[in-house]
Amino acid sequence: MHRLATSIDSPWPGCRLWRIDLAQPVPAEAIARLSAQERARADAFAFEQDRRRYLCAHAALHGILCAVRGPRRTALAAEWRTGPFGKPALADAATPHFNLSHSGATGVVAVSDTHEVGVDIELLRPVPDALDLSAAYFRAAEHAALQALPPALRATAFLRAWTRKEAVLKAVGTGLGLDPQTPYTGLDGDLARVQVPGPSGRQATVELATLDLPGAIVSVARCAVRAPAPVFAEAVPA
Repeated sequence: MHRLATSIDSPWPGCRLWRIDLAQPVPAEAIARLSAQERARADAFAFEQDRRRYLCAHAALHGILCAVRGPRRTALAAEWRTGPFGKPALADAATPHFNLSHSGATGVVAVSDTHEVGVDIELLRPVPDALDLSAAYFRAAEHAALQALPPALRATAFLRAWTRKEAVLKAVGTGLGLDPQTPYTGLDGDLARVQVPGPSGRQATVELATLDLPGAIVSVARCAVRAPAPVFAEAVPA
């Protein structure tokens, strides 16, 4: 695991983060430990570079989970399952909770023994259609805030907002199966807690943090509380 992933700072004591260099070679024995579902997904990529990056990310994830589980470290392939919205989990235990994201040649993994987690990474790059995308996927207040920024600042602001939204949706287990416009997550790191409906329709309170890494933005979220009825902790802009 340590050959493929490097620990990075986390915003919470109970959540651990690792960064993965997806350009490195992956040992054949690490690939052999992946589930049949993961290997089939890798084989479906049209481009070899995408296939290799996927294999590296998932091999690193398996290594991290085996190390975290300690004495219970066994082959995870037989335990691998996917939730109704595609989020992976281990079938034999409620913990650890984990999530993986990758962009370009960089991946990031979040693991927690206490909370559901979601993580998203985007490499810094130009986003010429940022306003079109925000009009389609952001809340009205988020789109207006992005539109008000100088053009030179919009790409980074858009990517920061997108990673925050994705991390929250992944933490509640829906990914983009829930309309990305639903959670108001803002353009910066000031909003540290949001409430969104989970896949069952029950409200989930999610803690959120955004990290700026060299050349990339990473947002990580952990699902803290589930409540039977909508209760908003703060006024949420439209």
